[in-house]
Amino acid sequence: MFAAMGTKLLVNANSVADLTSIGGLDLSADTLETTTLDSVDGFRTFMQGLKDAGEASLSGFFNPGDTNGQVALYNAYMNGTMLPFTILFPFGAAWTFNGIVTGVSTGAEMEDGVSFEATVKVSGKPSLGLTPSAGLSALALAGTGGALTPAFNNGNYLYAFSGVTAASVTVTATGAGQNIDLFVDGVFAQKLNSGVASAAIAMTIGSKKLTIVANESNKAPKVYEVVVVKTA
Repeated sequence: MFAAMGTKLLVNANSVADLTSIGGLDLSADTLETTTLDSVDGFRTFMQGLKDAGEASLSGFFNPGDTNGQVALYNAYMNGTMLPFTILFPFGAAWTFNGIVTGVSTGAEMEDGVSFEATVKVSGKPSLGLTPSAGLSALALAGTGGALTPAFNNGNYLYAFSGVTAASVTVTATGAGQNIDLFVDGVFAQKLNSGVASAAIAMTIGSKKLTIVANESNKAPKVYEVVVVKTA
């Protein structure tokens, strides 16, 4: 038995905040009867028809400041947008799928926090990765004044690149056999080639969150986050 604590739902590369339950997926298939006059033993026979990956049901506490999570789900519902989702389990397995948001609700009850619920209908074939991807073997950022802390380690997923004074930074992620995607403040920026610097990421005074997702086919992704802080 595995503990559920630490399970995340990712929209693009952004974790939806303040969830207490992630339900699904619930796979099913239609059946087509194949019984004929020649069928034996008096039993009906069947074959599998079209498959349906069901829905993912989400519940938790309403967080209107969760721009790239709960608010993104609401916006996707309003706009009818198809989004990529990942249910990432803490023991290294993951569901990945595309889906549309079919319901969003909030609720207020006496002596309880304001609730948030959403339903995501899976579109097409989902993928169940039973083992984690190898992930990155190296991660480096370049930008005058910046320093990556802590030093990169494959098993550490949270970093800071502070003290930047340059107008832009670049990211170089290395991972043999990995599909590597770069997101800037939750928005997809570009696909990265292993060991090759990204395009320049413009910086203004303040911070930006860079998310690097490394994934192998039919395996669970590894997600690395770097908060870049420009001070001058």
